Amino acid sequence: MTHSITIELTEAVYQSLSKEAKQKGKKTEDVVVEMVESLTTDRKLSDDEFERLADELADYVEKHLPPDAKPLSDYAMSREGIYEDHL
Repeated sequence: MTHSITIELTEAVYQSLSKEAKQKGKKTEDVVVEMVESLTTDRKLSDDEFERLADELADYVEKHLPPDAKPLSDYAMSREGIYEDHL
């Protein structure tokens, strides 16, 4: 059994959803349903789903980094660098 719900979105939100749907080759409505389902289920991600999500996140971060962004130093990623303010 399925149910219908009508929601009002700002133009900006709708355009963002529409753009995402187009990138995924899906209808906007299907993307919204997937988002709602992901918010309402307690299931754990499969390994493949986790990998896909991690890849999407990495791609998103890379796309939105400034062009002059530099990687963190080894020290910044070390235990000492992370906790230097807590000593």
